[in-house]
Amino acid sequence: MNGEGHIRELFGAADIRCGVERVAREVLAHFGTRDEVLVPVVLDGGMMFAADLLRLLPANFRLETMRVSSYGAGKESSGELQWLTPPPGVAGLRVLVVDDLADSGITLSRICQRLADMGAAEVRCAVAVDKTERREAGFAPDFAALHTHGGFLVGYGMDFAGKYRNLPFIGVHED
Repeated sequence: MNGEGHIRELFGAADIRCGVERVAREVLAHFGTRDEVLVPVVLDGGMMFAADLLRLLPANFRLETMRVSSYGAGKESSGELQWLTPPPGVAGLRVLVVDDLADSGITLSRICQRLADMGAAEVRCAVAVDKTERREAGFAPDFAALHTHGGFLVGYGMDFAGKYRNLPFIGVHED
């Protein structure tokens, strides 16, 4: 990897597929097929998980995108949430926020709180990976395809300084 560290595979494509299929069943059981559900995807990381998940859900799930940042180019969250695009209009809607990773939970909890404050009827969160190593008290995603305790994860949308998002597996970036 040109002196940039080594990637150790943690979850393969089959693990990811099984997790996404399970989350789709859980999401459908919760939201149903009648009411519109707005699905704002946190870009860029949530893109791959959202594409796989939305292909398994019916037409009442409507895709939106949003860009926020709390990491920059590093491995640690700054704790400051920057909205790089305005949040979508959610007043009166049921909302399923989709992202790649729940780590400390700070970013996702702030996104969900902001959408709730904007009048969403309900806000739930689905992630590809729920990582609990640095979790802040009081937050957990409602739906998670995979679970792990630690490591800096890359692949399947997750990056290190913009690299490795396109890996077909989820790995741990080791220095």
